[in-house]
Amino acid sequence: MFCIYYEVKQGDTLYSISRRYNVDVDRIISANPFINVYNLQVGDVICLPCVSRDGFSNSVTYTVENGDTLGSVIAKNRINIADFLKANDIYSISLMPGTILSIPVIEE
Repeated sequence: MFCIYYEVKQGDTLYSISRRYNVDVDRIISANPFINVYNLQVGDVICLPCVSRDGFSNSVTYTVENGDTLGSVIAKNRINIADFLKANDIYSISLMPGTILSIPVIEE
């Protein structure tokens, strides 16, 4: 497991962060034992644990649009952040409009 570090912003809740990045609330709580996740403060930095489900056998492409963020791409496609990072080269992910990303397709 590795973490994507996220800085809490005004209006964030544990639930809204978990939905935006498609990470289970219990996993976030477990990954942040020294932070009161029930009383998040603006500026707190929390770990969003990245655990791949490895349930995808193929992928589709997604073209980045103006205003897309990592969170919005993940939320739009209802995928796990670790699966997204595994399907794309983490060091070359670019969220510039027009960039083609690989979106894993999870078999239900």
